[in-house]
Amino acid sequence: MITTDSITDKFKRSWDITKQTFHVMKADKEILLFPLLSGIFSILLLLIFSFPIILMIIKDSAALNTVPILGYIMLFAFYFIVIFFATFFNVGTVHIAKTRFEGGDATFKDGLNTAMKHIKHIIAWSVLAATVGLILNVLQSKTRQKGGIAGMLSSILISIVGFAWAIVSIFVVPAMVIKGQGPIEALKSSALTVKKTWGESLIRYYGLGLVQTLFTILGIFLFLIPGVILIFSGFFFISLFFLGLFLLWLTLTMVVFSSANTIFNTALFLYADKGEVTKYYTKETLSSAFRSTK
Repeated sequence: MITTDSITDKFKRSWDITKQTFHVMKADKEILLFPLLSGIFSILLLLIFSFPIILMIIKDSAALNTVPILGYIMLFAFYFIVIFFATFFNVGTVHIAKTRFEGGDATFKDGLNTAMKHIKHIIAWSVLAATVGLILNVLQSKTRQKGGIAGMLSSILISIVGFAWAIVSIFVVPAMVIKGQGPIEALKSSALTVKKTWGESLIRYYGLGLVQTLFTILGIFLFLIPGVILIFSGFFFISLFFLGLFLLWLTLTMVVFSSANTIFNTALFLYADKGEVTKYYTKETLSSAFRSTK
């Protein structure tokens, strides 16, 4: 049966999870460096990879005939690069969080060393996840071209498949670090963990999302809207200041909540796999992180 929590209940749950996770981040502030570096390296490598291809297309108009192929190559490369760096630095985050949960105090260097130890698994997982992402993207594009009821139904089905993939793969990185598994085994462990602890049905995930959304909306009201108003009022340079503050706010929000989600997922995996409830979370928080839609 579908449970219908009120918005207030959902926000309270999200806020409780956020507060509990932030206590871990307060103890290990270096965790925030991982998503920041992930974003920086991803952007740099994407620019390096994309620039020569764009130049080739501009220089040789005949290359436009191969744009679909180049588009797929670039899309796969985009997925791979983003997933690789996200996974690499998430491994470091998981290691530090796991060590903290066990009463230890791992350093940023320890996290990087752990990521380097798992580099082969990280590459293999990045290839697998990028392939799945590319296939889903291509299928979604094909359904949009169809149009009509058939296209709409196909699009909904593909979206459900994508959602299911995101759920079953949610614990891949913790499984790699905590159980030392390769990508296929980690994917199986992730799926079995969700199934064993929270059920077989299609599920909804409760986490830090509502609080992150609130912070984003707050940034819009504090910086983006005043910045836009100032542009139309003729205060161009002041508006740039506000728009810059909004981008900074948005970046910090993404960095903080990216780390927070990885920490929370690590705690969830330890709870589901070993029955461990760390001092930073309550059993009720962990046990109700997923809800059945049956």
